[in-house]
Amino acid sequence: MKHLLQNCPNVYQTGRRGIFILVTLLQILLLTAPANSQLKDKSIKSGEKDFFFVDPIVFYNREELKPRLDVYIEIPLDNLQFKKNYDTKNYDASINFNIKITNSFNEIVSNENVSDYITTTKAQQKRLDETAKFIVKEFYLNPGSYKLEITLNDINTKIEKLKTANVTIDDYSQKDISFSDIMLVSKLKEESGKKVITPLVDKNIDNLKELFLFFEVYNSGNQDVVNNFTYRVTGANEKIYEKGNYTFTLLPGTNKFFEKIPLKNLVFGNYKIEINDNTSGLLLAEKEFSNKLTGFPGNTKDLGSLVDQLLYIATGEELSKIKDASTPELKEKYFIEFWRSKDPSPNTSKNELMREYSQRIKIANERYSHYVDGWKTDMGMVFIIFGEPGNIQRYPFSENTKPYEIWDYYNDNRQFVFVDDTGFGDYKLTTPIWDESQTRIKY
Repeated sequence: MKHLLQNCPNVYQTGRRGIFILVTLLQILLLTAPANSQLKDKSIKSGEKDFFFVDPIVFYNREELKPRLDVYIEIPLDNLQFKKNYDTKNYDASINFNIKITNSFNEIVSNENVSDYITTTKAQQKRLDETAKFIVKEFYLNPGSYKLEITLNDINTKIEKLKTANVTIDDYSQKDISFSDIMLVSKLKEESGKKVITPLVDKNIDNLKELFLFFEVYNSGNQDVVNNFTYRVTGANEKIYEKGNYTFTLLPGTNKFFEKIPLKNLVFGNYKIEINDNTSGLLLAEKEFSNKLTGFPGNTKDLGSLVDQLLYIATGEELSKIKDASTPELKEKYFIEFWRSKDPSPNTSKNELMREYSQRIKIANERYSHYVDGWKTDMGMVFIIFGEPGNIQRYPFSENTKPYEIWDYYNDNRQFVFVDDTGFGDYKLTTPIWDESQTRIKY
């Protein structure tokens, strides 16, 4: 795999020895099966990953003269178990899902079972974390309140997950001007004169550079109407982060709109966008979403720990900028800006370097933690910087020697020796990592 981080000089210091180390290149390697050290596994587990995502959106279909519930389902492919198909040489996964809708009287108005089949090539298997299966199902319903239950089953693993949502459907025929629900759009492009969109089903803006809203406005009259609307994005304690105005000329019938929302001020947290009538102040549409970094171990609310963990990748200047921020909001902003500046593929929604780095932090914590977190140990430091060793030689305690390990990085012509001086699993480097040329560590 190509290097994902280049020319990122960094000076950092180990707390025990005061050794300063200059790092300018973090080589990203494909992680193979973890090589266990002599330490017991003391994992620091992150929160459970969502198995799939659901976003129910209500529109009005003028041809059918009925509201239409569109149920969007997104299944990250790396959550599914793929098995090799020896006939096709591809890798296959199978899923079943059930969509049940009940009304306010607890009567089942729809109960649909669907089976689906996903096949991938060997090359595609290496990029499963960047791919998802999207499913859209339509249901025509009368105005009222409904409960939506979606059960997804992975046939190969027998894993079954359930998600529920409450849906309220208005009577659009009773209003002169009305709005559909809001769809969040992560990608918007035009092909052959038509707009092609990618819905943001998980409602997490994460690493997005742009966010669009798609919604429909219905004019039940026979003449054009010019209306003014206001929007605002609020966070905790109803604090307003973004606001603006829309002026729409509404033709009779259905009017479709795509509107861009600024993201620069939306750091970690939960948000809600509201669209109101500028004259009456009535709420016409709203949507909740969030900004949370995916792929990081632990809780992103503990921003201090995440900033500390930048030790092996950020420069002293970059770290100081984040740590010395005058407010928590500004610290969050600088933290996100740092990772966006390191994104090797800024035109995609995923930051591969951030995910790789955080994965190494997670593995270091799982393998090498004892009385300190694993990422702070010498073994954790070497693993995070250099990745998986090509070979590990382990020498347990004997009468004449203390336990020690030798890690070889054949491709980089590097070798590291760790000794457990105390006998409590605290393996330390016997030789500091120095930058021989004073410019970068050689690989």
